[in-house]
Amino acid sequence: MRVRLADITICFESDQESDISDLSSFFKYHLADSEEETDCTVVLKRQASFHMPKDAEMLWLSKSQGIQEPEKLVGKQRIKIYSNFDTFGLATCYISRERGEYYYGLMQDQSWISCRPAEHKIKYVLHRPPKRKGVPDESEGISPLSAIPLLIHVISTICGRYLIHGAAVGIDGRASLFLGKNGSGKSTLCTDLARQKATFMGDDIVLLYTENGVPMVGALLFPAKLYLDNSEEKSEVDVPEQMQTDYCLSAPLEAVYSVQLSGKPTSTVEPRVAAELLPQLMGASNGMMMQYDKQQWLSTMYEISEQVPYFILHFGDRSSMNLSLLKTNS
Repeated sequence: MRVRLADITICFESDQESDISDLSSFFKYHLADSEEETDCTVVLKRQASFHMPKDAEMLWLSKSQGIQEPEKLVGKQRIKIYSNFDTFGLATCYISRERGEYYYGLMQDQSWISCRPAEHKIKYVLHRPPKRKGVPDESEGISPLSAIPLLIHVISTICGRYLIHGAAVGIDGRASLFLGKNGSGKSTLCTDLARQKATFMGDDIVLLYTENGVPMVGALLFPAKLYLDNSEEKSEVDVPEQMQTDYCLSAPLEAVYSVQLSGKPTSTVEPRVAAELLPQLMGASNGMMMQYDKQQWLSTMYEISEQVPYFILHFGDRSSMNLSLLKTNS
């Protein structure tokens, strides 16, 4: 099975039909032609245990509920290696410099990802507990979907694509990127604009990169989390299907907006200086320590901040927000 993400093609292989079925359903808007040349291969395996090489050292530890300041012991000192990357469970990254191989562990289901970046080959080990007499084998129920955020991070960072906590829509063939804290209205904003004939590209996470020097946004067309019918809890919504909107997989980046709820009747756009965009982009991404090529990540963020206009979007009443406001200021 081949998947297209931010202009790269990933081939998923597994001897379990259920894995391919699960992934095909999850990536349904990203499926690529089976003959398309691949940039990266992910091989799904099941085995009882994973043995870390003795020379492996920890690089980072992702955040998890209840863990505020993860630390690593280096000699007699404890060093904070806290990451803002939420994998929906505790995850770690190790490196074996002798082998030139990285190891990513997702602790909630004891699965591991091993990666040789130079070869663009990834093996994802889904933990299969040793069989015990009289105990049913539950390994058939294991799915790779729980590690999708971690898998996408590993694949994208070695290909020069970077996860951004933000929403995006396409307007006249070019992308508008919306940054903001949780609860700032990014999901509501981009789905409302999609109803106004913008093309949907993602409500929470997208991919940012450059192609031949041109800043680009890559879509992640996964279910959006929205409040429906005055509900107090968010529901997962397949925006293109359930809201009957158009979508696109990638587009040149036209402008970046920092979304701030204003509480006013109308929405307004305030131009900001270019120097303010770089820290916003860095804050919305996974951080330097989590990148395979740290210098490339930094150069990409810097290049985009120099080329793309930056605005603050004071998001007022939903009825006041329309495409013409963004077109006027882009």
